Amino acid sequence: MPLRAQHAHGQVNNLVSVDNKLYHFGFILGLNMMDFNPMHSSVVDEDGKVWFGEDTRLMPGFSVGIISALRIFSWLNMRFTPILLFNQRNLVFRDSEGVECEDGAITVQSNIMEFPLSFKIRGQRKHNYRPYMLAGAAMTVDMGRDSENSIMLKQVDYGVEFGVGIDFYLPYFKLCPELKFYFGLGDVLERDRPEIADISDMKYTHAISKLTSRLIVLSFNFE
Repeated sequence: MPLRAQHAHGQVNNLVSVDNKLYHFGFILGLNMMDFNPMHSSVVDEDGKVWFGEDTRLMPGFSVGIISALRIFSWLNMRFTPILLFNQRNLVFRDSEGVECEDGAITVQSNIMEFPLSFKIRGQRKHNYRPYMLAGAAMTVDMGRDSENSIMLKQVDYGVEFGVGIDFYLPYFKLCPELKFYFGLGDVLERDRPEIADISDMKYTHAISKLTSRLIVLSFNFE
């Protein structure tokens, strides 16, 4: 099976038959950023205050994962790409007058295992590169939950994801830079907190009616 083919103009195409494989595997290295999208409840606490939460800082994190891909058509692959993401998110609460809460920013550590099932729609190959789009759904499992934090997340979430990328055909493997966006659909805020005895410690949880999760992942796929 030839790895290269040369055109009359001298252009060398690498891995000319790699896209004909029924299935293949690879691995992922990348960076990520996470944040929350809070919806406010306007609940008044015991002190007569209404709190509003916002995600203030985007922090870079690290990602690592594996790729398994099944060829459906010449232009379409189905992919299962479990990936582990390490990061943290920060929520700041302010009252209706804009005064920040005395607790400062609440840091939520997020060690997330994501299980995406997506479809990769590939464009026409041009020499040694080929653009693509992807779309699918994913389930995430949060393995960094902290029951002592003011804000605690549910362990499981689900959402949709979209992305774009380019396959670069190198002599011995494909390098695929990829930018992907995940939008959580479920409410990830844990409201059942029997370990909290003082109701005043739940004021930040009560201040949010729904908390959804968002991810941006810049990956370098080796296939």
